[in-house]
Amino acid sequence: MKKLRIFAILGLLAYAGAVQAGVVFNITTNNPTATALLQAEVDKLFQVPNMGSFLGSMSNAQSITNKGQGVSYATDHSLFVAGGSFGLGLSGDLGGSFNSSSGLPPVGLGVQASGMVGLSLARFPLPALGPIDLKRLTVFINYFGYSNDSLVSSLTIKTNTFGMHAQYKVIDGKNIGGLGLLNWGGVAFTTGFDVSSNSINYKVGQSVSVTSSGQTYTWTPDSNSALALDANSFSIPLELSTSIRTLYILSLFGGVGVDLNFGKSSITSSLTGPVTGSGVTGTASLTGSEEQGPSFGHLRFFGGPQLNLVPLKNTNMLSLYAQGNVSTGGHYGVHAGIRAAW
Repeated sequence: MKKLRIFAILGLLAYAGAVQAGVVFNITTNNPTATALLQAEVDKLFQVPNMGSFLGSMSNAQSITNKGQGVSYATDHSLFVAGGSFGLGLSGDLGGSFNSSSGLPPVGLGVQASGMVGLSLARFPLPALGPIDLKRLTVFINYFGYSNDSLVSSLTIKTNTFGMHAQYKVIDGKNIGGLGLLNWGGVAFTTGFDVSSNSINYKVGQSVSVTSSGQTYTWTPDSNSALALDANSFSIPLELSTSIRTLYILSLFGGVGVDLNFGKSSITSSLTGPVTGSGVTGTASLTGSEEQGPSFGHLRFFGGPQLNLVPLKNTNMLSLYAQGNVSTGGHYGVHAGIRAAW
């Protein structure tokens, strides 16, 4: 009963971050056609009518982006493992159309890189903790940080990720047929936490224009206008995984997990400027703030191949891998990278 109460509290906390303060586009001109056309274009560019669901998709995409980047499922290391990877997460209506070259993306999007190191406790003289044999445990830590304010003159990008995980070998692997030609990796349980954030702050240097019946109407936000989009995630994965290696060079791994997701995505906008056109005068503003958290619990399936560039009989010293993640609710992630073990 106490466990059920704890999970109920965690679920409430995950949703408590949703704030519907709202981002609102206000436009006043002396031309009803210009008003209607610019209203529709800004709604499309900046996701104004469905801002809450868009931010929820951003949160879900950020949560799934780095799943698996901070651990290794098929390396079979005996002491150390290290590596790096780059990943992408998507959430939302991937079949929708989006014809604009500016504004906010049409779906939730997460991008993340990470460096990882892991240490097996198998060779350390550690006592058992009841039924838990600590020598079956591998601990991992991963981190990446990047900030750039010169990539685009009006754009500042900042991204960070940090995680710690523990992987416990529930069932030992075995060599099938001898000579290491077919190895089964056993079954492992992995848990820990992932913390990640992506932040984009920019001053809008582009105007928004629409054309109808040969007339063009333009809204130009002032140079001091700004829009900030932040996606933050804290997630606890609970995973079961297995792997096989065949002919030394190819490994396949996969598993299933449940992700307990927290965090939020938020937007703050202060875009104000004149509306111009033939015989048209007016002003418009896109102002306000809103935030939304991710779905709390996701059932996730994951798997992928690993190419072992320097294989040995019982381990892989250098490997390239790719992993796909699919979770309930329409959330997708993929990442690829390198692993080195000894």
